[in-house]
Amino acid sequence: MRRALRTGSLLLAGLLLTGCSLFGGEDPGGGALPKIETDAKGNVKGAVTAVDRLWGGYEVHVDILSLRKYDKALRLVFAVIPRAKGNNDEFPADAFGGSFNNGNAGGVGLVDTEGLRAYQPMVVGKDGCACSSGLGKYPLDTPTLLYVDFPVPPAEPDRLTVVIPKVGPIPGVKVS
Repeated sequence: MRRALRTGSLLLAGLLLTGCSLFGGEDPGGGALPKIETDAKGNVKGAVTAVDRLWGGYEVHVDILSLRKYDKALRLVFAVIPRAKGNNDEFPADAFGGSFNNGNAGGVGLVDTEGLRAYQPMVVGKDGCACSSGLGKYPLDTPTLLYVDFPVPPAEPDRLTVVIPKVGPIPGVKVS
């Protein structure tokens, strides 16, 4: 039984790393993220929504770039720009999930407020999320582009609330 689970986990991890299967014919690039440009204020151009929140001596700016449905997964792509507000240290690596030394975006979730359901990131392997991982501290005033993959909700809502640690809920993000 363990061998079958391990083999299945390795197969899923391989498919995710190569960008196959879960995304059907619309491969998002096997984890490749879009190139971004910033405007004069340092925010990412082309965001579908943006929020600013204060947390622990930082202003955390988040630009949601897309929440896109592929064949069997939803991919959330967003940029985080921490700005110092009385604190000149880089933003902690574990701010959105993972550990102090090895951050990831696995703490991000989706909520369907109409269907009253919450969705967590897809899991790859024993402890990994299908998300940006291996992250160090986030540099100040510089966008860091992240992604998180989720299972497609059964009701397939048009809009979802994105919940990001240290930032909170971002309602009404359109699923495209």
